[in-house]
Amino acid sequence: MKYKIAVASSDGKNVDSHFGHVDSFWIFEVNEETGSFEDIEERSITPACSGGACSGTQNSKDSGCGGRNGEGEHASPMDDIAAALSDVDYVLVARIGPHAIRALAKYKITAYDIVLPIDEAIGKINDFRKKISERKSKK
Repeated sequence: MKYKIAVASSDGKNVDSHFGHVDSFWIFEVNEETGSFEDIEERSITPACSGGACSGTQNSKDSGCGGRNGEGEHASPMDDIAAALSDVDYVLVARIGPHAIRALAKYKITAYDIVLPIDEAIGKINDFRKKISERKSKK
């Protein structure tokens, strides 16, 4: 089985960037059985935070963020990023806040804040998935 991971990285080698500050995510496709992975794209997004501060992190009519969520409310920058990553299973970042975690959870995306080389971080995620699968198969 294959799955996707979005990584916040400044260099494509390390998980080292804050969720709200990145302007692109590296997208990797992982083969769960072998643990092998490949970089399939660098996906550009509009950063949610600028100048060290995040604005419009909650849904509001005056968030200034264009777009709407499924309930007719304006989408926040965090919601916009989550929607842009809706096809991935995991997001790996150096830091992430509660608004971003909630926005990703709407798309069933699990976020981990971890500072490691990308290959090590993906290995840890894959090992975790294998352990969960083994536990489920024993029941």
